[in-house]
Formats: sequence, structure tokens, C-alpha cells
Amino acid sequence: MRANWAFGMVVAALAAGCGGNEEPEEEEPPMKVEDTVFGDLVGTQDKARDRSNAAVELHRESLNKRLDEDEGAPKEEPAED
Repeated sequence: MRANWAFGMVVAALAAGCGGNEEPEEEEPPMKVEDTVFGDLVGTQDKARDRSNAAVELHRESLNKRLDEDEGAPKEEPAED
């Protein structure tokens, strides 16, 4: 009985080791987020970030201009093309 059990274990070990040497299939690269259903959400975030950055930049320019005027700095002349 032990001989049958040992023989079965040897056969199982040999069968498990008989795997093929096939190369794994190349996986296709993941999709870009913009090409998925979440693409609109990502685009919306980018638009909101750009708009808020533009508003902050405009406000900063306004504050800098006001500071220059309050400090008595000479006004800058616009550059001629």
C-alpha cells in the first residue's frame, strides 16, 4: 500500500514538472485614462486646475500692481514690439 502511495507521489511530481517551456504571451499595455470611461473626469480636473491657476495668477498680478503703486514705484512702460 505504501508502494502504491509512493508511486503515486512520484508520478504526480513528474507530471507537475512537465510544464511547457512556452513563452508567456505579451500583455497589451494598459489603456490611457483619457481613453476610458473616466477620461471626462480627468479632463474636468485639468480644466478646473488650469482655470484656478489662471485666476490666482491674475490676482497676484493685481496685488503686485497695487503694491507697486502704494510703494511709489515708477510705473513700468509697456514693451514696444
